[in-house]
Amino acid sequence: MSKAMESLAAFEKGFREIQGEFRKYYPLSILDASLGYLYAPSKNKQDKAARQPWLVLLLIKWVYSDELANSFLPRPPISSAQYLALLQKVLELTDSDKMPDEYEELRLFMRALAYQQFFYQAEGKLVDLARQELIFSRVPSNHYFRTRFLKRVGLPVETFLRISFVLLAAVESQGRILSRDYLFALCPPFEAYDVDAYLRAISIDVKDLNKALRDADTDGRSPEEFLHQTPFLRFPLVKVDGKYWCVSPAVLNRSLGHFVFDFLKMDDVNAFNGPFGKSFEKYVGEWLKKTKLPIAIESELIRELPGDGGVIDFLIADGESNVLIDAKGVEMAQGGMAAIRKMDMRRAVKTSLIKAFEQGHEVISRLPKVSVKNPVICQRGNNYLLVVTYKELYVGNGMAFANVVGAAELDKVRNAYSSDHQIPIENMYFLTIHEFEELMDLVSAGRVGLVEFLERAKQIDSNPRTQKFNFEMHIQEFSKKGGRPIPLLDTLKEMREEISGKISESI
Repeated sequence: MSKAMESLAAFEKGFREIQGEFRKYYPLSILDASLGYLYAPSKNKQDKAARQPWLVLLLIKWVYSDELANSFLPRPPISSAQYLALLQKVLELTDSDKMPDEYEELRLFMRALAYQQFFYQAEGKLVDLARQELIFSRVPSNHYFRTRFLKRVGLPVETFLRISFVLLAAVESQGRILSRDYLFALCPPFEAYDVDAYLRAISIDVKDLNKALRDADTDGRSPEEFLHQTPFLRFPLVKVDGKYWCVSPAVLNRSLGHFVFDFLKMDDVNAFNGPFGKSFEKYVGEWLKKTKLPIAIESELIRELPGDGGVIDFLIADGESNVLIDAKGVEMAQGGMAAIRKMDMRRAVKTSLIKAFEQGHEVISRLPKVSVKNPVICQRGNNYLLVVTYKELYVGNGMAFANVVGAAELDKVRNAYSSDHQIPIENMYFLTIHEFEELMDLVSAGRVGLVEFLERAKQIDSNPRTQKFNFEMHIQEFSKKGGRPIPLLDTLKEMREEISGKISESI
């Protein structure tokens, strides 16, 4: 029997034992015990992370997707000791999951763990609400984002974001159970029907949980589930007897921080992608303008670059260097998050990251042929490529990119151009929009030059002992002296002041 078959057999045997155990107890008591475990006082962030909330939420998923979840079998509540024993069995079952040496590249294993665990350990980011405010709310009233969200959710985008602002600011102190009255008390300026529409959008009745989980559970039980994103990101509140149980502050924060994006994309991905791509590119461009660096946008590149071929969204001139920037409003599908083979990763990023790599080289190869004198669109001695994505892809820099998709895949692109027209892989970085915002904040404030920062990051990453897993770690290290930038602080203040003003008016 192969190692994979042995692992699957061990998982199936272990899961049947766990299933036999949780079927003994009243499901709601397991949910209650799970949240009690997660919300128990902790000494520090490390202590909280050691509870492995991703496994707790997986146990809840198993309990409520079980075919007997809604049965009327008389079952006792689970005790604290029984719950901890059950959770220990789940932890032991993780041994059936794939080990690091089963991944074709170690970085693929690290990516899978990052998707599984990182957002549970991150600090709350109201800044994610501010970004949604700028991209999805501050658009014309007839824009697709506003009209579709209002039609499908039942309240305006801006109202949704302001209720989320208040809720996230209060949930840590309130605890795991929120009453409808408490939410109305938090949100006096909002109409009752808006608050109810909000609750419907982010919650699920515990009676409907079994059907929702089973409908989404197309693959059934497998060891891969340990690395899957929790389905509770779609409904972080569970309605129980008229009250709302928050499965995890981290899940609530993550869900609300991307809710408008996730909802509109899930609602109609084909209708959403076009307007979002344009809006995301515009948003990246607005951050670039704050740096006061010379910029050429996509339309200028199309007009002035000779010949045919793809272009990137922005070309920045910084001294004797060109910085090519491409905005890719993409997120990673579940298969790409837990990719084991480079081939799987290549498929996941073929139309996004690999395409940006190709477009960057196409632009560099056409720059020497520009006949019209342009202060920005011209050949320079050094070339860099930054790809900005909406969500985390955990690729890091060009060297990591070559490792996870295969160097041969990138060489196929590079070999089509002379050595003078190639972008060194160490000159490539893949940033989330939040990392990009922080970098632009640093550059705009005059704390560091754009290429200066990239050179610094490149030098650190050239040494295996100092290299960083993602770009955020470079920003964190650089900011130890002068403090870390807080992007979108002005937008957050505007939202807070607007809410405070409405509260004062309603008193």
